[in-house]
This record gives sequence, structure tokens and C-alpha cells, in this order.
Amino acid sequence: MLSVRLEPGQNLDRSLTAASSALKSLTKRAEEAGFSRVVSYPSPEALVAAALVFAYLNRLGLTASISISLRPPIRVDEPTVLLGFNSLNYNNENDKDVLLALGGSIAEPPPLNATYVSVDGSLGASMAMIIRATGEGALSPDYKVLALASSYASKYVDKMGKFSGLDKIYADTLVDDEAVSLYMITYVKSYRPHVLGLCDSLSITLDPLFQSIIGPRQSCVKVIEASGLSKLAEKKASEASEDEVSAIAKAVLMTIRDKLRRQYEVVDFVGGIYVASEKLIITDPREALGLLELSLDLGGLGLAAALVLSYEEEYPQAVASLPLVAERLSGLVEDSRLMDRGTFSGVKVYSVKSDFAPPLYLLWRALRLVGVVQGEQLLLTYEDDRGLRASMLQASEALGASGLLRLVSQEDVEYEGPFIWIPKKSA
Repeated sequence: MLSVRLEPGQNLDRSLTAASSALKSLTKRAEEAGFSRVVSYPSPEALVAAALVFAYLNRLGLTASISISLRPPIRVDEPTVLLGFNSLNYNNENDKDVLLALGGSIAEPPPLNATYVSVDGSLGASMAMIIRATGEGALSPDYKVLALASSYASKYVDKMGKFSGLDKIYADTLVDDEAVSLYMITYVKSYRPHVLGLCDSLSITLDPLFQSIIGPRQSCVKVIEASGLSKLAEKKASEASEDEVSAIAKAVLMTIRDKLRRQYEVVDFVGGIYVASEKLIITDPREALGLLELSLDLGGLGLAAALVLSYEEEYPQAVASLPLVAERLSGLVEDSRLMDRGTFSGVKVYSVKSDFAPPLYLLWRALRLVGVVQGEQLLLTYEDDRGLRASMLQASEALGASGLLRLVSQEDVEYEGPFIWIPKKSA
């Protein structure tokens, strides 16, 4: 029975010790029970944290399950880690085993078997710090970079790329970690700009989806050449001078200005971004976030878990798919084949006409980027045999926790893992 507040300041080490002790108690109990479970709220930030703790448990040789839920379990009957839930409602009657809950602000008192950890930082970075403090099952350098994907999904990184809260402390430790060699560059916000040439980097980036604005790689080369910067189209950010970086940013922003249908800020497309050693498999946390979101939308939690647990094999394959994914998303944005399905439970619903099931969360972001869709209370769907399928991640971000709960409480609405189905006749 313990409440812990994890935040920057003089008590941080003491709080980390308490939180890590709770995690070690849970792993000990999981070894005795032969099973444990990890339950995540449907947000990218929480899912990164869930993936990290799931990998940690597997590294210790413990059997664990991982799932997504809108609400925490009604009862706790086995060792359980909860991520992203701030309202739990547990007592000594419905919490019968060791429980560790990590959230932004958990105000209620924990029952006897539970430890509640409130964090002033992203859930992924906070969990990585707790795991490191256990001194057991140390995270690999790639997992350390993956934890920063949670930072980029949270409020602890602003548009300029400035880190705050626990995320700044965590990122600073990776700067000094020789195996990670984290460093920040100010550049166009593309994937792996320190590894790939400019146009290769822009052509695979899913968020922001540069290909929907600038076009495929060949179009990017023409844009750069037309700006008198032909030598820079193939140059990596790590090889470019400060003047060249400024020239590249100006050329890209000029193209964006001519293509977008909405107002935008420079920091939407250019800013400080953290990248890690080229020797790693996971070297760009923003790319890792995009691939995790893509995996969830296309293959559900199983594909996302495989991406993390078997990253040595799965991550390079996922990276190899990025050019095709960016091309397909750009095609959908360009065609904008959206059907207005009316309003359902106060939410505007559109369905996408497509020959394939698209990653709806990333597509929604791309459509907002170019101004095709506007407003927050909007649900993007794809029609399949079960109804109008929506992304739980998109619904969570667009509607908020209370709006999402209202939506799924409606009659005939189904949800499973990261997906929601709205009846066709009701929309």
C-alpha cells in the first residue's frame, strides 16, 4: 500500500527507489504465480510504456500477457501492471494480488496490495527510469531509444523539440550513454535524417506525411534542385552545414506554403529532434512511434508486440515497408475519397473508400495536416464485415477519455483491442 509521486527534484532518487521496489515485488510475485499481465489505456504514450514493461518481464523469463482496455480490470486476481489509468476504484475486496499502476495523476488511495505511481513525465520514459532503478533485466540500448517514443507522444516535448519533466532527465542520461549516443539536431522533422539523405528521409516519414505535400522521392529531388540545392538532395543531416540546413528548411517550407490548405507554424515541420547511434536498430524515436502506431492500426496488438519483442528481425522489416505505406497514405490524402456518414453519438463520422484497410490513425493525422478534415470531434472509419471500423488511438486522441467512453457505451458499438466498430445503419 504505497502512493509514489515521481517528479524532478530532490526526492526523485527516493521515489525511484520506492517505485522500482514495487516493480521488483511484482516480478517476484509473478514468478511465484507463473503469470502476470500488463494492461494499457489506448494511447500511444501508454502503449510504449506497456511494450517496455512487457519486454522487461519477458527478459526476466516471466510469462505475461499484454492487452488494451478503456477501463482498468474490475478485479485484480494476478500480478498486474496498469498503464495510463488515473481512475482505478480498487479496494481490498477487488484487489487480490500485487498491483502496480502508473498514471499521470492518481489521486485515490491504494489498497493493501497496490502501489500507485503518479508521474510528471511521459509513461514510457518514466517506466524506463523505474526499470533501470531495479538493477534487473536492464533495457537494451534500442529499448532505451524506444522509451523516447513515449516522450514524443506526450505533452513533455513541445513543437520546437524541447523536453521537460522526467523526459528531459531521462533524455540527458541517454546523451551520456555511450551505447546510445543520443544527440539533438535542428532539421526538417523527417525520419532518420542522420542516416538517410534528405529526400529518402522525407519520402518515408509518416508524421508529418511529407510525401502528401512534396510528393515521392523523385518530386522531392526536383523541388530541391529547383531551389538551387541539387547537391543537398542526397545529403544527410549529419553531413550538412548550418547554412545548408537553413537552406533545406527554407526550400521545404516554401513548398509546404504553396500546397497546404490551412495555416501552419514553422515548428510543425522544422525543429529539434533527437536521434541515436547509427549502430542501433532503433535509432529514431519518432520513427519508432510511427511504426508502433502503424502496427497497431494494421495488425492489432499482436503485431505491435512482435515489433517490440522481436525488434532485431521485425523492426528492419517494418522500416522497409515505410516507402510503400507513405505512398499509399499520400494517395488516399490526394484522392480524399471520404464518405460523410453523418453523426453518431454526437461525433462526426467519415468512412474512407479504399482498396485496402488503411492505418486510420496516421491517415487522420495526414488529412488534418493538409486541411482536408478539420475539428476534433471527428471519427475516421473504414467499412468492413463488422461495420465501420475505427482506430481506438484516433478516437482516444480526437474525443478524449470521456468522449471515447460515451462512444463505446452506445448500443451495438463493439470494440476489441485497438479497434472500434460502429454499426453501418446507425451512422
